[in-house]
Amino acid sequence: KFCLCPRFCAAMGVLKPNVLWAQRKDLVWLTVEITNVEDLTVDLQDGKGLKFSGKSDGNTYEFEMEFHAPVDVAESKFAAKRLVEICLVKKDEGSWPRVYSGTKPTFVKCDWNKWADSDEEDEKPGFDMSGMGGMP
Repeated sequence: KFCLCPRFCAAMGVLKPNVLWAQRKDLVWLTVEITNVEDLTVDLQDGKGLKFSGKSDGNTYEFEMEFHAPVDVAESKFAAKRLVEICLVKKDEGSWPRVYSGTKPTFVKCDWNKWADSDEEDEKPGFDMSGMGGMP
């Protein structure tokens, strides 16, 4: 479902953005590292995965990813300010070993600045969802 070879995708005119992820027991936070996004599409595919596309600085960015576990589409939100930030509400609370299902996409990495281990969750603040809109 996703391209493992960025050179091939770039040759086809489509780039893969870097995606950082972090979690709490009830949420997953994704940061898509592209700025000034236009023609943005964020589709949570019935809570089973994410289909993303957008344009920035004359480039087209796209990726698809199947989630490790389902998310609540109605409660999840996103915002495109400086970067694209997506807050996914887990259907079932708990720690995910990874955000994706299947083979690791080369463009997905942990966001260690936002990460909290389960024993640190009470000490670290939750994710700031103010100013985020719901899913289309």
